[in-house]
Amino acid sequence: MKMQTTARVLVVDDEDRFRQTIRRLLEKAGHTVDEAPDGTTALGMLESGDFDVVLLDLKMPGLSGEDTFLKIRQLGIDAEVVCLTGHVSVADATKLLQKGAFDYLLKPASVSEILQCVSRAAESKMLRNEKIEVSQLLGYGDD
Repeated sequence: MKMQTTARVLVVDDEDRFRQTIRRLLEKAGHTVDEAPDGTTALGMLESGDFDVVLLDLKMPGLSGEDTFLKIRQLGIDAEVVCLTGHVSVADATKLLQKGAFDYLLKPASVSEILQCVSRAAESKMLRNEKIEVSQLLGYGDD
């Protein structure tokens, strides 16, 4: 039986309608969801909150999604990042995945694809945190 993992999700997208629709879908699936209209707002929310998963649009005015992602990694924020874009680029996807993005979805992604990806990302974070806790309990330190 597959475990259902709920998560605290931050949806970052400059398109209000898309962001609000994704929020409703994720909340209906049991997740707690916040929204940010741009990368700068998202970074402020991430620094002050504990999010499990970030759904991040790559093409935004101002601070791009890619720059936001790189800043998330520089700050050491412990959240899985799923990149969303309507612009197909295998090179960009590969680069972001190599830098630690959890996944890369193309818009318009299906509802089931987004929900499955968020659940997998939440499970990944949960398992990583459990591994760290067990290692600390056993005296191995942070791996």
